Amino acid sequence: MSEQYFYPNRWGRVVLTSAEEILGEKGVAALLNLAGLPHLIGNYPPDNMEKAFPFEYVSKIQQAFWEMYGGRGAQVFATRAGEQSFADGLSQFGKVAQAAQMAMRVGSLERRIKIGLEFFAKFFNAVSDQKVRVEEDETHWKWVIERCPMCWGRTADEPVCHLGVGVLKAATAWASEGQRFRIKPVQCKAMGAEEGVILIDKP
Repeated sequence: MSEQYFYPNRWGRVVLTSAEEILGEKGVAALLNLAGLPHLIGNYPPDNMEKAFPFEYVSKIQQAFWEMYGGRGAQVFATRAGEQSFADGLSQFGKVAQAAQMAMRVGSLERRIKIGLEFFAKFFNAVSDQKVRVEEDETHWKWVIERCPMCWGRTADEPVCHLGVGVLKAATAWASEGQRFRIKPVQCKAMGAEEGVILIDKP
């Protein structure tokens, strides 16, 4: 793909530090070698919000994890990294999060979740080149991914958007004061879909 899109450096760093928690330093070195990214070994991106960590890197790291540990291992890794990315975002953008929490104080749990999801979609779109939107029907909210770093350049026969699942698990728990929701990827650009779709069950 000729287009270049980016995550903030900090989010790329979180993906790598999450991998290190699971694999250790030697395991991450093996992962990065398999991904064709040996220049990142011991040289993680800086801890800043500059959009300079290519989508291609996000995709290659997750693909390498898939090859090393299979689909289940890759899902666990990506979900953990997504949860950490959300927690990191809250700590770095505390005032924005506080404003969202103020807005979510009014209304039902369902309304609070929707406000929280819309807030986080805007946050993603503002600080990264990922493009997402929120839709809903009677039984689900839909996290629709128009431009996806997780699938970038990949083909797969099952969804590979588990980094997004981790983000949404953390986001919905935050918006609902700790409740957990069933979250499942059902469409994936790596499978040939025009957009990725992750379903979140309504309470």
